[in-house]
Amino acid sequence: MKRFILFAALAALALSSCVQPEFPEGDSACTLSALKVWVYDAENNVVAKDLNALGGMYDAESGAGQYKFPSEITDVSRCRLEASIPATASIVETDAMWEPLGHGIGGLRDLTNVTVYFTVKAANGKDTKNYQLYFKK
Repeated sequence: MKRFILFAALAALALSSCVQPEFPEGDSACTLSALKVWVYDAENNVVAKDLNALGGMYDAESGAGQYKFPSEITDVSRCRLEASIPATASIVETDAMWEPLGHGIGGLRDLTNVTVYFTVKAANGKDTKNYQLYFKK
């Protein structure tokens, strides 16, 4: 009887190791829910944080918008963008023709009267949404 139980356990172990794991299909979520701007001075001190770039003129359907910095912020040559996208999505900065520039939207940048273009790509690899925001000082 012990041999039978041992044989059955070994057979179950051998058969279970052949099972291929199932990976869920990626979802289609590719929407931008928030875009924050952090402004720094020349000494890397935070001048302004969590400025809501989507709080200005922004059309969520088209992904186009414009943000005007508050008048008390005089220098926007050292800014950082922080996007909130679905956890499974990815973001890449693009040029005006929607060609990828090969990186996300991180790092310090000058946002003085400039348009930032980027694409959010869903986990399924098929669905994307393009965004463009004009920053005005």
